Amino acid sequence: MPTAAASTTRPHFKIGRDREGHWIAVETHGRGGGYFRSRDDALHYARAEAGAVTFSARPLALRLS
Repeated sequence: MPTAAASTTRPHFKIGRDREGHWIAVETHGRGGGYFRSRDDALHYARAEAGAVTFSARPLALRLS
């Protein structure tokens, strides 16, 4: 069962490109994310959702389920 501290922790997003070059933002625990037209759009989304954002130099993948 999650602790109270874990449940109140704000999400953290990684921003980068996928292998095809599309900009994506991915929540580090897989609870959110999406494809975006630009880096700025991905950053705007991630900051609005979480505030905590890092950029990835490696290709990212967005897993949709």
